[in-house]
Amino acid sequence: MRENNTKKEIFELLAEKNYGLTIEEVANALKTSRSTASKYLAIMEAEGKILVREVGKAKLHYQKNRILEALIR
Repeated sequence: MRENNTKKEIFELLAEKNYGLTIEEVANALKTSRSTASKYLAIMEAEGKILVREVGKAKLHYQKNRILEALIR
C-alpha cells in the first residue's frame, strides 16, 4: 500500500513543480532516501506516467502532459 502513496506523492509534487525535479530534489521533498525516490521515479517512467529529460549528468522528472511531451521529445 505504501507504494501507491509514494507514487501519488511524487505525481502531486511533479504537478506542483512543473519546471522538473532531480531525484535528489524529489527525495528531499518527500523526506525519503535517494534510492527510494529513484526507484519510484523509474517505475513511474516505465509506466509512462512521467517524462524524464537528461541535462548533463542530471535527469529532470516532469509530470506527463501533451505540450511538454512534444517539447521534450
